[in-house]
Amino acid sequence: MADHWRRTAVLQSVKAAVAAVLAWLVAAEWWGLPQPFLAPYAAVFLVEATVYRSVRTALQQVGAVVLGVVLAALAGLVVPWQAVALGLAVVVGLLVGRWRGFGSSGVWVGVTALLLITYGSTNNLMLSLDRIGETVLGAVIGVAVNALIFPPVYTRSTAAATHALAEELAALLDDIAAGLRKSGKPDSSSWVARARNTEQLLHRAEEASGWGAESVRFNPRSRSGGRAAHVARWHDLMVLLRAAWPHVRELTEALDHAVRNEDAYRYPNEASRGRLAALIEATARLGRARSAGDHEDLTAATEAGRTAMSDLENDMVSSQALDLTIGLAGVLLPAKKAFDQFAAS
Repeated sequence: MADHWRRTAVLQSVKAAVAAVLAWLVAAEWWGLPQPFLAPYAAVFLVEATVYRSVRTALQQVGAVVLGVVLAALAGLVVPWQAVALGLAVVVGLLVGRWRGFGSSGVWVGVTALLLITYGSTNNLMLSLDRIGETVLGAVIGVAVNALIFPPVYTRSTAAATHALAEELAALLDDIAAGLRKSGKPDSSSWVARARNTEQLLHRAEEASGWGAESVRFNPRSRSGGRAAHVARWHDLMVLLRAAWPHVRELTEALDHAVRNEDAYRYPNEASRGRLAALIEATARLGRARSAGDHEDLTAATEAGRTAMSDLENDMVSSQALDLTIGLAGVLLPAKKAFDQFAAS
C-alpha cells in the first residue's frame, strides 16, 4: 500500500510539472500575456489527489481570484493612496476569504488584491481581465491534466484496509468462540484489548474508503473496469463493519465481566457456552464471507447463526436453571446484535 501511495505521489508531481509548463506556454507564448504567473500557479495546485478535488478547488480558486481582482479594482478606484488601498483590500479580502465555500483558497482573495495593487495594475482593466483569464486557463489545464492523464483511483488501499479489518474482527470472534468451548475460564482480558485495538484498523478503513469513494467521482477511469462498483462494494462492507464493531467490543466486555465475577452463576454453563460459541462462529464466518464475496457461504453462515440463536432463545425461555438464564443474560444481547449486523442484507 505504501509503495502505491509513493508511486501516486511521484506521478502527481510529474503531472503538476506538465500542467505548469503547458499553462505557461499557452499564456506567455500563445496569448502573449506579460508575466502570466497565475496560470502555472493555478495549474500546479489543481493537480490534486483526486479529480473531484481538482474540480472543487478549481471553482474555489477561480472564485477567489476573481473576487480579489474585483476588490483590488474597487480599492484602486475609491482610495487614491496606494498604501491605504493595499491595507483596506487585504483586510476585506482576508475576512471575505474566510467563508467556508472558498475552502483553503479563501486566502487568495486578499493575496490577489495585494499583488494587483502593489503591481499598480488596478487602474488597468485589461490587465485585470488578463489575470482572471490566466487563473481560468491554469485551472482548466490543471483539471484536464489530472483527469485525462492517469487520474488517481484509490481502490487497492480501500480493499486492503477493509479486508484487514474484516479479518481481524473474524479472528477475534473465532478466538472468543474457542475460549468459550474450553472447560476452564479463558483469558478474557485479551479479547477486550483486541476489540479496542481494532478501532485503529477501523479508522484506517474509514479513511481509505473515503479516499476510494472520492477518487471515482468525475474520474473517467471509474467508468471502465468496474472501479466504481469495486469501491462501492468495499465501502458498503466498511460501513457494516463500523456498525458491528461496537457490538463486538460490548460482547468482549460483557464476557470479561462474567469471567471475573466471583459469582459462579454469572459465567454461562458449558451447554449454553457451546450454543453461544456456535452463534459467534457463525458471525465470524459471515464477516469472512462478506469480505470474500462468497454468497453461498454467506447463506450457510446465516442459517447456522439463526439456528444457534433460536436454540439460545429457547433455552432462555424454557429453562428453569438459574445458572443458564443469569449466565446468558449479559452476553446474549451483544452477541445477537453483532450477528444481526453481519447478517443484514
